[in-house]
Amino acid sequence: MLVLFCIGIKTKAQLFAYEFSQSQGTYTPLTGGTVLATATGASGASSLDSFVYPVSLPFNFMFNNVSYSSVNVSTNGYITFGATAPTTSTSSPISSSALYDGAVSAWGRDLNAVFVNNIAGQIKWDVVGTAPNREVVIEWVDFKAAYNGAATNVYSFSFQIRLKETTNAVATVYKQGSYLVGTTAISGTAQIGLRGSNNMDFNNRTNATTDLFGSSGKGTSNTSSQAFNTTTSPPGMPMDGLTYMWTPPTCYPPYIPSINNVTPTTANITWPAATIPPANGYDLYFSTSSTPPTATTVPNFTGIMGTSKFLDSGLQPLTIYYVWVRSVCSGTSNSIWSLSNILVTSCNPTSITSTNGATVCPGGMATLTANAPAGVTVNWYDALLDGNLVGTGNTFTTPALTNTTTYYATSFSAGVGPYNTGKLMHSATPTSGSGTTNYGLVFDVINSCVLEKVTIYPTAGTAGTAGTVTIDVIDGNNNILQTKTFNVVAGTTAAPVAQVLDLNFTLVAGTNYKIRPGSFTGISGILFDSYGSGSHGYPIVLQDFITIKTSTTSAAPANTAVNDLYYYFYDWKVSTKCESARQPVVATVDVNCLATSETKAKDNIKVYPNPFSDIVNITKVELVKSIKVSDVSGKLVKTINNPTSTLRLGDLSQGMYILSFDMKDGSKLSHKIIKK
Repeated sequence: MLVLFCIGIKTKAQLFAYEFSQSQGTYTPLTGGTVLATATGASGASSLDSFVYPVSLPFNFMFNNVSYSSVNVSTNGYITFGATAPTTSTSSPISSSALYDGAVSAWGRDLNAVFVNNIAGQIKWDVVGTAPNREVVIEWVDFKAAYNGAATNVYSFSFQIRLKETTNAVATVYKQGSYLVGTTAISGTAQIGLRGSNNMDFNNRTNATTDLFGSSGKGTSNTSSQAFNTTTSPPGMPMDGLTYMWTPPTCYPPYIPSINNVTPTTANITWPAATIPPANGYDLYFSTSSTPPTATTVPNFTGIMGTSKFLDSGLQPLTIYYVWVRSVCSGTSNSIWSLSNILVTSCNPTSITSTNGATVCPGGMATLTANAPAGVTVNWYDALLDGNLVGTGNTFTTPALTNTTTYYATSFSAGVGPYNTGKLMHSATPTSGSGTTNYGLVFDVINSCVLEKVTIYPTAGTAGTAGTVTIDVIDGNNNILQTKTFNVVAGTTAAPVAQVLDLNFTLVAGTNYKIRPGSFTGISGILFDSYGSGSHGYPIVLQDFITIKTSTTSAAPANTAVNDLYYYFYDWKVSTKCESARQPVVATVDVNCLATSETKAKDNIKVYPNPFSDIVNITKVELVKSIKVSDVSGKLVKTINNPTSTLRLGDLSQGMYILSFDMKDGSKLSHKIIKK
């Protein structure tokens, strides 16, 4: 999923690289220009509530490395780029999933203009300065800090968005406000900053209510916002002339690197090329610390002339690493470091020492072998990724095959467990909810282990509804460490249906992890134990492994405790198993051998009657070592060693079966028979 995401936005996802600066200057209002609208009333449409106006620019403006000749201006305090305009009611321009190409938000929230004491708010725009240093200025004049249809308590302020020619920098500038009527405090939050072509590409500002508005920090999510209060400071309101500036980089970084083919000590790192490919390649840095590198950090690898690097040294098993990449545009110009990705190395299992495939005729069952050191179990799977566990042991006999099929063997050190932890089952009166990705269970990992399984109870209005659920484990910085998507079938709240999810998530020792439902489709919710269903017993401790500390509804790293809830995940299965990479073992079906065997069979082996009722007769049975009877799905029904010329098969159900003959000369053949 991450790889696809990066490819999808790599050409426009550079807003995180814009350099932010803040200054305290002078607010210069427009004295002329084009008025887009003027308020004619105190509330509703007449107060400019929820309108969007198109504006053609006098010069092309580069935003996120794309050239635009027009913008859309919203009365809700922002502008957007691209042919798709925002809906008139959109008031969260940075976190919105709308399909416009990008946004600049100076005061993004539901707003309306002032209309009181002969003062009528306006939206206007103009171009100031001379080429090539002109600026397009969009100004919201005499607007309220938050929508208010009354005329008895009116606070008025103004702000601008400025688009600068040549440098393509973006600025938001604020005029200090004042009360025109009343003195009652007005408070809330506003989205301020930049958004790209989707809401995962952003560069915004945030401050707590205990911090001054002008002391903002960089936003950590697309919902980050700035707190304000018209009478109480902090947070207060913007000071007159406060200016935020976002300047595009001269050396573009790549976006998030992708992690592939992870082993205990190696991994392959790939990344999308920077929007403008760097002349001197890329640098790569990885660390066990989540602290981002700086301009002076010494990279692990330099001058990589391509968009991938195989890490074959410096990694340790069962360790979390953070990986960054930057562009090297010249000997003196580097980009900022990319956003980081997480690399979790696996455990260091004992390897399979050798494997042997087999060749059979169509309808035959192949016996495959895999060898491992003494005391190590061999597991067999039917697919390289995920797939089903189909056998255990050094040998595996396939079902009857009609096509060449690859199976996969692993060496498996069972360790200890699985042990149970968490609530084993929901209460007698559970609740179904959808929540958000902030909802989940917070836990610590005392020693590295594997979370093999959890049980959830998906719900829908109609029992039997099919859907999907994605389960994530994230760290305290909201980074996804493990993720997996499952097909589920929902029950109802009154009649829950348990779904056991095979996670097999490797968990490295650490604190403040969260397990959450990252997303789901088709279903309406997942059961959890809510308020009033008794104590949930936090902390829930599995000695030496995991401590489930609490439920939470808040975002990491806060993960505010909610101890009278228990979210979603029941009957945890935890172990210390360690499994090697899957090695292919091929069962080859020789499409020509059946014809040869059948030709010989005409001379040597005959099976009759066919169809049969109870007894099947075999000629030349002295040539046969054993006979296997399988149904048409390949399931082995019975094995007959040293058969006689009469097979009593009356206990079989009606249908078609395959008799697979292992001949004493080593050859194999098969016959289809029908039970009446």
